[in-house]
Amino acid sequence: MGIIKQFIQKSLSLFRFGKGWLDNLLGSLTEAARTISYVETVNPQQSDTLHREIKYSEEICFKRAFEENVRKSIPLLKLYSVKVAIDVTEDLFWGKMGLENTRASAHEHQLESWQYVNLSIVEPYFIPLMSIPYKMIDSLDDCVIELLEYLRTLPLKVDLVLFDRGFYHWYLIDYLNGHNRGWAWPYVIFVPKNDAMKNFIEQTQGNIGKFIHQDKYTRDQTSWIVKTKIIILKGISQNKNGEPIDWCFATNQNLDFQILKIYRKRWNIETGFRIHDEARIKSKSANPLIRLFYHLLGMLFILVWRINNQTQKYEVFKRFLRIIEREFYQITYIKPT
Repeated sequence: MGIIKQFIQKSLSLFRFGKGWLDNLLGSLTEAARTISYVETVNPQQSDTLHREIKYSEEICFKRAFEENVRKSIPLLKLYSVKVAIDVTEDLFWGKMGLENTRASAHEHQLESWQYVNLSIVEPYFIPLMSIPYKMIDSLDDCVIELLEYLRTLPLKVDLVLFDRGFYHWYLIDYLNGHNRGWAWPYVIFVPKNDAMKNFIEQTQGNIGKFIHQDKYTRDQTSWIVKTKIIILKGISQNKNGEPIDWCFATNQNLDFQILKIYRKRWNIETGFRIHDEARIKSKSANPLIRLFYHLLGMLFILVWRINNQTQKYEVFKRFLRIIEREFYQITYIKPT
């Protein structure tokens, strides 16, 4: 509960409203998260003031406040050696025009969405470490590199960084390989079955094959040649129709047959996104700062829940939100009706 309050206080200038006012706001935000509701509906008296303060703040303030709480939480969670994943999550946009702040949605019922590139621990379990906005004008590779540079500063030993097929980009692979740095990130990327991968699959004798895939990219008017190791697992699993499935991975590790089992840890980030959907704070505002604030606050609820389950009695996520909602309301004045 203290982490949530610290995030609000360090992100926004709300001290002048007093402790009771702030505690009531925190109770309303937790209620909105638990019920997947609009803050404007749960607490119309304070929502306008909150949104005005968010608009006066800056994105970097939210990131720094979130980062500070992550750094404080890692020792409590006893996290030292971990596997992490990076993926994109979205929050559907229902306005008329999101301009450069939104992207094309993967959801079949909506054209646009707010999107965020998320960095999370996936082993031993899902723990959010940071999310940054992914706007129409942004480069996905640059967003990933920003998150990995942030990850370098955290007190964690990273065994592996896991990526979905949408991240098989030569510029990103060049960075992961340690171009001009002298050290590399340990990575596994699920590779889409392009022509090169189909050729490698045909060349694979038995169930496993190893190949070197080489290509080049151009950036800042300079071309760079990049290589990565491809591991082919041929027909080692089946789809629901009983047909064999071939898996293609890019990596700089010697994982062999274990690579599929290890890669499946990445799916924990999808589970984490579903948990986050259970604490999604809605808003009628189309301001990108407001959307980012609520997105990070939802991730922070998960972080606090993990700490509670590590240090105190285990609670399911929804019940935990109900508990802290009641605590905020009990220490303040009468809950608004």
